Amino acid sequence: MRHSHSFISKMRGCGCGVFMLIPLLVFTVMWCLWYFYPMSEEEQLATDITVVSETRYVISDPKGKELLAFTSTRGDTLLHGVSGVEREVLHGQWVRRYQLLPYSGGSIAVESFDTLGICRFPTEDILSLLKHEAEYLVEEQEVARRQRKDIDYFLRTHTVIDDGFDIVARYSDIHNQTVDSISKVQKLLAEAIASGKKGKLTITLDRHYYISSARGRIECVPTIARDSVLLLRIRKNEQQSDMKIEQGFSTFFSHSRMSAKMAYERLKVRKPKTDKKKTSAIDTLGVYSGVRDSLAMPHGYGHFTALNGDYYEGEWEHGKRTGVGFSLLRGKRLMLGEWKDDKFLGERIAYTPERIYGIDISRYQHEKGRKRFSINWKDLRITSLGRLSKKTIHGTVNYPVRFIFIKATEGVTVRNKYFASDYANARKYGYKTGAYHFFSVRTPGRNQAINFLRNSRYNKGDLPPVLDLEPTDAQIRQAGGVQALFRNVRTWLNAVEKQRGVRPILYISQRFVNKYLPQAPDLQKNYDVWIARYGEYRPDVNLVYWQLSPDGRVSGIKTEVDINVYNGFNF
Repeated sequence: MRHSHSFISKMRGCGCGVFMLIPLLVFTVMWCLWYFYPMSEEEQLATDITVVSETRYVISDPKGKELLAFTSTRGDTLLHGVSGVEREVLHGQWVRRYQLLPYSGGSIAVESFDTLGICRFPTEDILSLLKHEAEYLVEEQEVARRQRKDIDYFLRTHTVIDDGFDIVARYSDIHNQTVDSISKVQKLLAEAIASGKKGKLTITLDRHYYISSARGRIECVPTIARDSVLLLRIRKNEQQSDMKIEQGFSTFFSHSRMSAKMAYERLKVRKPKTDKKKTSAIDTLGVYSGVRDSLAMPHGYGHFTALNGDYYEGEWEHGKRTGVGFSLLRGKRLMLGEWKDDKFLGERIAYTPERIYGIDISRYQHEKGRKRFSINWKDLRITSLGRLSKKTIHGTVNYPVRFIFIKATEGVTVRNKYFASDYANARKYGYKTGAYHFFSVRTPGRNQAINFLRNSRYNKGDLPPVLDLEPTDAQIRQAGGVQALFRNVRTWLNAVEKQRGVRPILYISQRFVNKYLPQAPDLQKNYDVWIARYGEYRPDVNLVYWQLSPDGRVSGIKTEVDINVYNGFNF
């Protein structure tokens, strides 16, 4: 009996062991099924998550104090994105934390990149980088200064009724921010260079990863890099409250089956989808934002900032600037007006009673054939802006005459016999008055200046004297070429300025501006221009007056009259 009891006890113990092995065997089988069974496409898609990376490089002094931060370097070794961060959207995958446990979720895998090369720069190279940037910003400051001058000039001479005024006003604020940023960075650079001369400088990589939740963004902490994959974990203090929200748990085992190796293979073939409509050739040249056509080219309204800072905002047609647009380019004047096939045609303005209008007269306002006319000086008013070109006119044309230019002389012998009386009457009735000389290519500029100074007047409050320069191509050739002409012109301008004490104005045509004036950059830069153009556009010069028509009408004058508009709202 004692032996049989022992045998039964052993059998019972063995049965218990078998029964204990069954759950372990089932778990092992289930683990193998879960571990080796391939994930479906739906399961893989469920592991997708978007991760935002914010990166910057920090330059520190020997004590570890941050001196300057930047995002990268340009090809010419200049800093880029100074005092900012570079944001990049990464495609991530939820993965299991431990290799042998399929449901140990909680990590995020993203592709890993080696960005530490610049961190190995010695102090000498860092100083060189800083000095290059300082030199670059001096140039940028000068460009900004010239652009500020153009912007201020435009805002001073235009009103909200002009096409594009709102664009320039808005860009003016952006430009002010840019200038302030340059000044701040220059100060930081100076401090960093001074520190580098005293001790060792270092560059460190400062990178942060985030995912989004209903409460805001949640920071992720890098743990290890495995198979070119960087594993991230949610910070502990944020994990309990937000991790389940971000993983979208519908069950406990939703997103934790994928391994880091599987994630790497998936990351290689599955990149974030890009919107083809937002990518085209122009995107390699800078940043464009706006309407596009089917080929992703700008078409409609949009703005573009080139890599070198050039800016355009306005209308496009299949990738080309066409219509009304504003552009501010390095080394060029502000351009706002009509564009066609990427070419700037000029500026368009609207005519309103608020603008300052004037006329220019000669003997032809007193004579027509054998007929002779007098001028009624009491109340000269412009009643027509002419019909040679289409104009944008607001309201009825009934503008007071605010200024009058009177022809005084021509060449070395011709003088206007009506000048003295017209000049006296114009001043008597309160009109701003000026005199002009018609230039001849056949006689020396000095002799012509003498003729003008002897037979014209200039008193306090008068408008500057004007040189009327409108030679034909044939006349310029007869004068010995364009440079010979400009030498004569400079002689006249210098002589008159010396005698009158005021710099004269150049009266020239649009064609002369386009074809000849660039060959005299000193005149183009230093002299104000009164231009004759009977279309809707203005040129790239220091414009003060625009003769907009030769066939206007003025009450008080019998003949047709040249109508002019002042480029501004205050003399």
